[in-house]
Amino acid sequence: MFLIHKLQKHTTMKRIFTPRNVKILSISLFFTLQASGVFPQSKQQDSLAILIVDRMSDVIGNLESCSYHLSTTTDIVDPLFGHIKELASFEVFISGPDKMLVNAHGYRGHRQLMYNGNELAYYSFDENNYGILPVPATTIQMIDSVHTHYGIEFPAADFFYPAFTDDLLNEADLFRFLGIVRMEGKEYFHLVASTKDKNIEFWINNDAYNLPAKFVITYKTQKGNPQYHASFSDWQINPVLPEAIFDFLPPAGAAQVRIMSQNEQ
Repeated sequence: MFLIHKLQKHTTMKRIFTPRNVKILSISLFFTLQASGVFPQSKQQDSLAILIVDRMSDVIGNLESCSYHLSTTTDIVDPLFGHIKELASFEVFISGPDKMLVNAHGYRGHRQLMYNGNELAYYSFDENNYGILPVPATTIQMIDSVHTHYGIEFPAADFFYPAFTDDLLNEADLFRFLGIVRMEGKEYFHLVASTKDKNIEFWINNDAYNLPAKFVITYKTQKGNPQYHASFSDWQINPVLPEAIFDFLPPAGAAQVRIMSQNEQ
């Protein structure tokens, strides 16, 4: 059993990075392929950048399970101070095509989302209440459904979509490999994609797994060019995740509430 996008090859991404509102990469191989013109270029898209993202996507697609930590910073507009930062952190656990657990801390308090293939439970630790949502039978379909109907976001979920590279290239007019960055003893591939309304920078680990390390979105058409930063850490590859962690058991005294869809608000 593989992770979500290996089993859902025909699922398409609904968005490219809209938060809120196992192969070693050889540099010499990259430049050989680029110089030989093996990969066709269009819309000023760098074949080397495409190759790096494709390798990353292939690795993610062949995982059986994974977990990681994500830290985010979101620029919001404050009437007194202009742009201020909202911080959040997420512990994410994914198993197969239909199990997901997200433990979130930040501007919306301490929350947990548990998906077991049949239903999605949303629990607020701060308010000690929960809601249960009927959802589709795969993780990708669940993410799309609750985002569309309830406005619930799953930060950085885009990386797990089967058509990640194709969707990125369809939207980006410019996509470039900017070089290798060395920080704190590690190497990262630095990429940038430009669309009509945003720039997206990626830093991808230059190691055996080529997993994402960081990305930054700059919104070009919004006043002050606000940014969204997200950094990955503590990647665990194919951990053994008991199925019980994806099942929600209401804590003592917790109240069940109805989660209204966006159409009802």
